[in-house]
Amino acid sequence: MKRFLKPANLPFLSLCGGLLTCIMRLWLMILGQDERGLFASGSFPDVMSWILVAAAMAAFALSTKDMRGGAKYGYNFPVSLPAAIAMVLAAVSFCITSIGELATDTDTIGTASSVLGFVAAVALVFLALGRYRGFRLNVLFHGSVCLYLMLYLVSHYRLWSSYPQLQNYGFELLAIVFVMLACYHRAAFDAKCGNRRAYTFFTSAALFFCLAALPGCENPAFFLGCSVWMYFTPCRLHHASRREE
Repeated sequence: MKRFLKPANLPFLSLCGGLLTCIMRLWLMILGQDERGLFASGSFPDVMSWILVAAAMAAFALSTKDMRGGAKYGYNFPVSLPAAIAMVLAAVSFCITSIGELATDTDTIGTASSVLGFVAAVALVFLALGRYRGFRLNVLFHGSVCLYLMLYLVSHYRLWSSYPQLQNYGFELLAIVFVMLACYHRAAFDAKCGNRRAYTFFTSAALFFCLAALPGCENPAFFLGCSVWMYFTPCRLHHASRREE
């Protein structure tokens, strides 16, 4: 078990756990809703989806408990073309989401969220260039992405709070929360105060929930883009030696 729960295994573990939870939730939705418009609460796929959530959170916590918080930016985030492409794809997903929401009738908060989506997309493109060229950008770039995610969450939660079951919105809500926290901890590295353990935990959880949220979600492009972003942009996952730190 200790060999399995290593930081290096976390991206694959999170990917598999998220896909399995996605299947459980898809199964639940295939079962349909009753005359009150409710999913089959207490059914096997419903219970299993929450069991998988608990198991995943425990696995992420155990896998990261020995990660040290040091190591410099260049060590944690070396030049990477896949990471750069992943951030560009996330930027595209933000644009698709913002265009779709601007095309519908929305209020001030929704409009502001959509506009910030374009700003965050531009920031991600510059961050992708920085990752590809090997230089660190100002903390405001990741900060603008965090601000967009926060406003996106507020904008959608007003509708979600009226839903009768947690399965209707819970996974989408948790996905956005964890992506926002992962982005916050990534911004901390730009400010030279990053924590490898915290960033790895939140990145793994964000990938898990983004995949799990796909069945029945309002904006699949958004969650797919965030999934790719989280999968390809972890910090370096093996233990840093004193010399490397």
